[in-house]
Amino acid sequence: MSIRWRVCDAFEWLYPDLEPAGEEGGNIVLEAASGTYAGCQLWWDGVTAGTKVEWMFQSGASSEDGSLLECCSLYELRSVRVEENTGPDYSTVPVGTDAPYTTRPAPFRVYDALKPIGSSFLTGPEGMALYVCWHIPEMIRPGTHTGALRLTIGSDNISIPVRIGVHGAVVPSAGSLSVTNWFSLSNIAKWHGLELWSEPFWEMTAKYGEAMRRARQTHFLVGMELTDIRRSDEGRYEFGFAKAERLIRMFLKLGFTRIEGGHLAGRNGWDDLRFVLSYDRSVMATGPEGAAFLSQYLKAWRTFLDSNGWLALTAQHIADEPIAESAEDYRVLSGIFRKWMPGVPLIDAVIHPELDGALDIWVPTNRDFERHMADYERLRDYGDEVWFYTCWNPGGYYLNRFLDLPLLKTRYLHWGNYLYGLNGYLHWGFNYCLKGQDPFESNNPMLAPGVHGKRVPAGDTHIVYPGDDGPWLSMRLEAMRMGVEDYELLRMAAARKPDLADEIVGSCMTSFAEVELSISHFKQAYRRLLKAASGTDAIG
Repeated sequence: MSIRWRVCDAFEWLYPDLEPAGEEGGNIVLEAASGTYAGCQLWWDGVTAGTKVEWMFQSGASSEDGSLLECCSLYELRSVRVEENTGPDYSTVPVGTDAPYTTRPAPFRVYDALKPIGSSFLTGPEGMALYVCWHIPEMIRPGTHTGALRLTIGSDNISIPVRIGVHGAVVPSAGSLSVTNWFSLSNIAKWHGLELWSEPFWEMTAKYGEAMRRARQTHFLVGMELTDIRRSDEGRYEFGFAKAERLIRMFLKLGFTRIEGGHLAGRNGWDDLRFVLSYDRSVMATGPEGAAFLSQYLKAWRTFLDSNGWLALTAQHIADEPIAESAEDYRVLSGIFRKWMPGVPLIDAVIHPELDGALDIWVPTNRDFERHMADYERLRDYGDEVWFYTCWNPGGYYLNRFLDLPLLKTRYLHWGNYLYGLNGYLHWGFNYCLKGQDPFESNNPMLAPGVHGKRVPAGDTHIVYPGDDGPWLSMRLEAMRMGVEDYELLRMAAARKPDLADEIVGSCMTSFAEVELSISHFKQAYRRLLKAASGTDAIG
């Protein structure tokens, strides 16, 4: 047989031009908790482009298996291009610049996009690399579950034995970690050739919501583009919330639990002292005209949410990333909001930590949290929540979810939630590919004209890809999901033996910039975590 394959872990990168280390052939051996997924990558050699492949997963039928693991999905790995490496602080560095914290010097291609495939498919231009995963139902019996992944590749028949050890811990679908990725409705319409607000558009939006929920996202942004606004000659406003209502009902049905009210204001320039309305960026948000608009909008928004029983589910953004120079104007905005929507928590990504009383949920970057930990601990003493976010920074050795950083760093992000007791995670880029950007070939676009004048690190704009009939998942999104599941397991372990949970985390991570990247070390720590969360020394 001329076809060779290797079984590779789901949290290490594969490359089209690089053969992974490890033994050829072999079995798929995985461990997981109930209510999660278990998966791996399969690297193949000797499979030419255009080869027909048929596959099926056959569960073992022995009585000791209990429930059969039939929830198997197969994805074809598609590579994407990285043009420049991440910078040591933020943005990128020119090709040829030393970046020792990255996986490879740019430019290069890496397997990230996951194309779902049915029971039969033709291999792509790069040959064949696969990602296979099993959903482990919450009600499955702990124990060792077996089966075989059977493939017919051209005229060759291959059977790969599968053994999945299911531990006793159960990760419930309703998680305790708050997670949000902001998403672009206009990009959903554009990338799939759909008319905004048409029935096909709403159907596609539901698919994006399903992808978010697979990654255990809890919050979803309801931006002001979902509100119809009409202004009379007398300066009075009328608001229509039909589109917002449709999105909210759809996403709550999908399993999301919290609503994020969209940003009321923003700055036209990074260094501007004053905020302008999101609705009309020529109007100062805290001036007479802006205050008049906000008073009418916020009363209408509150009435809409309250009448549908959603007010208690809502947190509200005011304006993104206030800096020290804009702090005074931000405080005025916060006061206007609290006047018209008392009791609704305010949440924002923040640069400047000294805004005591202006927010309820503080979201600094992971690096800024560590730099200003005393400030954020003071705020937590008041009873405020603290999350963290990543975006085009921090770079260097810090954890982020860029395409040229070790994939394990994306998973470790949520070990950081546990390490520091941070309640949530926020990222701006679920599907925010910029104008003219092809996410398969262009992953370092210019951020925006007039905004920093720098390129974004590879993958920052998105963590899904526009597929043929819906969003394609990514290895980074899968790593993020695994990290959120790990967070839940750490909480379970801590409820039993807090010192043990802390010791497991400490063996892998001491700060957001200091983590253990050995795959074998992580696998040992993960197995210890599964056992600690299950309260058992061995699989039954």
